[in-house]
Amino acid sequence: MNTKLEKLFEKYNFSQKDRFEISQIFFLLTEERKQNLLKNFDEFALSINKINSDIDTEKDILIGSAVEKIKNSILEERKNKIDENIKDEINSLKDEI
Repeated sequence: MNTKLEKLFEKYNFSQKDRFEISQIFFLLTEERKQNLLKNFDEFALSINKINSDIDTEKDILIGSAVEKIKNSILEERKNKIDENIKDEINSLKDEI
């Protein structure tokens, strides 16, 4: 592992997943591109952090949407059950009359 790259990972608090993936790509780069990445790592880190932030926002939206759908489904099921119980009660009362 490139020690400068490792220090940059620490500085920007990259996740283990991001560290692994970037390291894999880093070692495939030419020396010139490696130096360029290290030199411009500030911009790269900002881009990665922005992407991760966008992903987290999308996850929150999707989770919120899923929770809302589940909640609506439960409420609809309860309503249907109550409607069914009311109909049964009405029919029972009709039979008694």
